[in-house]
Amino acid sequence: MITHRVRFLAFPLLLFVASAPAPGHHDGDHASESALIDAVRDADTGQVAALLDDGVNADAAMDAGEHEDKTALMWAAESGELALVNALLEAGASVDARNAKGGTALMYAAVNGHAATAERLIEAGADPNHTVRHGWNPVLLAAAKSHGETVTLLVEHGADKDARDVYGWTPLMRAAERGDRDMVRTLLDLGADAGAEDNAGNSVETIARRSGADEVLSLLRQARRS
Repeated sequence: MITHRVRFLAFPLLLFVASAPAPGHHDGDHASESALIDAVRDADTGQVAALLDDGVNADAAMDAGEHEDKTALMWAAESGELALVNALLEAGASVDARNAKGGTALMYAAVNGHAATAERLIEAGADPNHTVRHGWNPVLLAAAKSHGETVTLLVEHGADKDARDVYGWTPLMRAAERGDRDMVRTLLDLGADAGAEDNAGNSVETIARRSGADEVLSLLRQARRS
């Protein structure tokens, strides 16, 4: 019997809030850093380039509110603006800088399904297995939002396809609970463990069965037989 049913989207959305209006007060309250973040959020490539050429800190970050410590690179990764990501990295932005909740630029790219951006960040040294509170990491975030291409990219670049959150749930378990057939197939093709059990002893098949995900259950049984 499933002893817990984790509502997995709440935490990622709390950590990686979409680009809502944010206060114009940035780290150090420097007008130049504020201008850089605003330019990144506006996807103004020319202005970003001009500010970086003028020596503005590429690691400019928000200093308060729900976006505390969210860097210019994180904003660029969230939007999937590869040109901005490249410009910031070339200007020395820290690829694995963390926001107040521990999130990184790669996690913003992953949860929003920006595979090309994720690949660029990993090439620049981003950790594909960086983990924050409750065990969330890039591949769990991407899988939770049904971003199959990004999940594949992450796993091919070293992310753990069977990564577990604090409850022992894997990406495959999350997909099975939602009845996400495509994501289940993607994960199985990547070699995810169809026989895994969570911390309470619930198997992936049990989770799929309790959720009424018959097509997923069939895929899991086929994987177990092969």
